[in-house]
Amino acid sequence: MFDHAGAHGDGPGARWARNVREGDAVHLLKPRGTFVTRPSSYHLFVGDETAQVAFGAMIRGLGNTRDTPVHSVIEVDTPEDRLDIPGTPTWLHRHGRPAANSAPLVAGVAALSLPSTPGTAYLAGEARTIQLVRAHLVRDRGWNHRDIITKPFWTPGKTGME
Repeated sequence: MFDHAGAHGDGPGARWARNVREGDAVHLLKPRGTFVTRPSSYHLFVGDETAQVAFGAMIRGLGNTRDTPVHSVIEVDTPEDRLDIPGTPTWLHRHGRPAANSAPLVAGVAALSLPSTPGTAYLAGEARTIQLVRAHLVRDRGWNHRDIITKPFWTPGKTGME
């Protein structure tokens, strides 16, 4: 059974989550859009807890990651908020600190030992944090912005992002 207390915010997804009941018909669609993996020398996944479901599916879709390495940094509030993400993600915990504009997530990415040539980065979660991580990759690591795919799911005070 779904814990309705876990819904946060007042966006369409949160309203649906608060109102859905056991036995309600749910229609699912295949993923649409451009936030999908592509061939690369390696993959970097960075985001907050709202990105975990997408990241899990994307990483599983890559298959055997011995041929194409996967690096991931995911920030959640507490260890109990972690989902089963393939590989060995670097987990960061906020312990009540706001998720928006997360400098610790950027620092977690900066601390990664990555191959010298850029791969493909998938950044998802809070919009301002995604901008900070993207700026770090471009400015400090020399990545081309075309090698960075972003999906801002939310930001404080704004609805309708995803």
